[in-house]
Amino acid sequence: MAQGVAPAMVLLLWRDGAPLAELAAGRAQPETVFDLASLTKPLATALLAVELGAAGVLPWELSLAELWGPAVPEDKAPVTVYQLLVHAAGFPAHRPYHTLLRRHPLPSRRGLLKAMLMNEPLEHPPGTRALYSDLGYMLLGLLLEEAAGQRLPAAVSRVYSRLGVEGPRYLPLGRPLPWPRERIAPCGSRPERPHIQGEVEDDNAHALGGAAGHAGLFGTARQVAAVMDALCRAAAGDGPWPRDWPARLLARDQATPGSSRTPGFDTPTGPRSAAGADPPPGVVGHLGFTGVSLWWHPASNRGVVLLGNRLAGGAGREEIRAFRHRLHGPCWRALGL
Repeated sequence: MAQGVAPAMVLLLWRDGAPLAELAAGRAQPETVFDLASLTKPLATALLAVELGAAGVLPWELSLAELWGPAVPEDKAPVTVYQLLVHAAGFPAHRPYHTLLRRHPLPSRRGLLKAMLMNEPLEHPPGTRALYSDLGYMLLGLLLEEAAGQRLPAAVSRVYSRLGVEGPRYLPLGRPLPWPRERIAPCGSRPERPHIQGEVEDDNAHALGGAAGHAGLFGTARQVAAVMDALCRAAAGDGPWPRDWPARLLARDQATPGSSRTPGFDTPTGPRSAAGADPPPGVVGHLGFTGVSLWWHPASNRGVVLLGNRLAGGAGREEIRAFRHRLHGPCWRALGL
C-alpha cells in the first residue's frame, strides 16, 4: 500500500492440494472477492472449451467457415477454435465496442457483437503470429454459448460442478449478488460508472450484461486456486475428461511462430516476467487488468494467486508490474520450486 500498488490485496500460495500461505493486506481479508478480469480467459472460457471439445460438441480444429457457413468473411473463414484459444486468430487486441452496443437493447447485443467481429479487419493472417486479443475471446465466448446452448454463467458453473469445486462466479447485471457487496473489492471508476463494485470493470463485458469470454469472472484467491488444482488433477487423470484434454490446455502452442501461449494461459518470457526472475520450468499463468494474476506449476500442482484492485487506487497505476516481479521469486522458493 505504501508503494501505491493497490488498496487491497490477497496472496495465496498453494501446495499439496491446500493453501501453504494466505496473506491479506490493506482493505482485504482472505475471503475478499475480486474482479478477476482476464483470468476469465483460462478459468472460464478455455475450461469450457475443454468441456465441449472433449464431448465432441466443439472440436478445436473446426474453422469459423465450418461452424457458421459461407456468411463468414473470407479472411476469417480459416480461423479455428484452437487459434482463438491461443490468440493466433489475427484479431486486434481491443476495440471499444461498448460505445455502440449500449445504444441497443441487451437481447440484441450478442448478435450485433458477432456482426462487428466479422467486419473487424484482422491484424495478420490466422496462424502466422500470436497477438493477445480480447476480441478473439469475445468471439470464442459466442461460439461456446452457441455450442453449449446456454449462457456462459450457467455453462461455466456446470463445468466447475463436474470438477467438484466451488469456482469463481460471473455476476450478470440486474441479478442478486451471491456475496454481500462489502465482501467485493471496489474496482475504481469509469466516466459513466463513478463507483464500480460488484459489477465487471471491463466496458465491453459490462455492455454484454456482465458476462463475456474475455472478462466478467469474480472470485476469491481460494476459488481461483481450487480451479487450478482441479485442472491439474484432471490432467493427471483424476477428472471428468480424458486426461489429454486438460493437458492440452496447459501445453504451449507449437503451431504459431514465436508464441508463448497455451490454449488459455501464457508462459513466462523475458527477465522482467511477472512470474519472477527465475520461475521454475513449465510454469503457466495469466494476468488481469484489475491487478490480479495467477502463476502455476502444473507438474507439481503448486502455484501463486495474487489478487488486487489496483484500479481503485487510481487508473493507470503501474507499480504492480515491479511488485509482481519481486514477489514471485520468494514465492517459488517457499513452494520448494
